[in-house]
Amino acid sequence: MSIEANSLENWRLLLSNKIVFITGGAGWIARHIAKTCYEHGSYIVLADTNIDRIIQVKNEIFNLENTDDRILPIELDVENEETIKKAIEITLNKWNTIHILINTAAAFTLGYVEDVSVDDWSHVMNINIRGYALMIKHIVPILKKQNYGSIINISSCGGLVAHSNFLPYSTTKGAIIQMTRNLALDLGGFNIRVNTVSPGAVDSPTLYRTAAEGGITKEEFDKEHGGKCIHRLGHPQEIANMIVFLASDLASFITGANMIIDGGYTAV
Repeated sequence: MSIEANSLENWRLLLSNKIVFITGGAGWIARHIAKTCYEHGSYIVLADTNIDRIIQVKNEIFNLENTDDRILPIELDVENEETIKKAIEITLNKWNTIHILINTAAAFTLGYVEDVSVDDWSHVMNINIRGYALMIKHIVPILKKQNYGSIINISSCGGLVAHSNFLPYSTTKGAIIQMTRNLALDLGGFNIRVNTVSPGAVDSPTLYRTAAEGGITKEEFDKEHGGKCIHRLGHPQEIANMIVFLASDLASFITGANMIIDGGYTAV
């Protein structure tokens, strides 16, 4: 594709007719990603563990009838390889291919090393690492066949810097960043780009509740995780904007990168 073809002339429809598969589709950031991808002309697979929740999210964010042909809700548990294969099969039966995979599914497990159980470790690693790898494993053959694709893995600034009481979560998020680099090297020859997006603290309805479950007060969270250059929490739309750019052909020479969106949290 020529540089001219990637110019800003088509900025308003960066993902026209692209099939975008989003895991963790009922999540707060994932909703904004889905809506923004849709606005840029793509077809959306919204995949999550509870189909009723996904349909509810679809109706809330798109205000559309269930018959809308550009949104496909699918039940998917990234811990279960069989459901991954089934979800991909459903997608191919409807739209024949997949162009873009956005891994957002996540387990937010906190704790100090002596307090984290084997089951806790298994759960967070199965979703945040193994689940990402299995999704990529089963979608990569499709991308290779068409010699085109983009994979975006959601990590966190928690994968870059240490946070007290965040051991399981931060460990997996650091692993995602390195997984992305290795995949970018292995898949670049097939015109498949693989990148990571690492958000800082993003405002959401569940943010402080999740922190409280880990014994962290609102005041402690704001002090520890608020942007250090831009003094506020991030907005999910700011994450979605970067993801649409990375998924599009405007980012055709970007792979193996980790795009940090954290208000300068990791800069100082």
